[in-house]
Amino acid sequence: MVSLPPIVMVVEDDFVDVELVKRGIRARKLNYGLLTSSDGNQALEMLRSDKLTHEERERLIVFLDINMPGMNGHQFLTKLREDPNLRRTIVFVLTTSDHPRDKQMAYDNNVAGYFVKSNLEGLLDTVAVYVENVEFPPVLP
Repeated sequence: MVSLPPIVMVVEDDFVDVELVKRGIRARKLNYGLLTSSDGNQALEMLRSDKLTHEERERLIVFLDINMPGMNGHQFLTKLREDPNLRRTIVFVLTTSDHPRDKQMAYDNNVAGYFVKSNLEGLLDTVAVYVENVEFPPVLP
């Protein structure tokens, strides 16, 4: 069985930062699906809809900004981890905040990694190695 490529969902309210992620993925020729959402509420709505198949949800990687209007990244993480259908979602934080409190709160909600936006290249390199080597959860009927 050929499995689908991973899907990266960028939850980010800054259009320029979304474009930087898109360009970085294209420049590395990474075969990833890409979804974008401008805030946590919209992202949760998309994740809970039928927009993604079960297999796509199991291969989803979220790049999450912390500082967003409406539902911020911390609130999104709390809701995501409370949802039994979404709690295993892989999340990497990509934000401007290097405040220890934000880092602690993110890791308390089981993020896979915390990156400041000035290290976008490091995140993309990390995710490329991660996807190449990780065993995603099996998709059971």
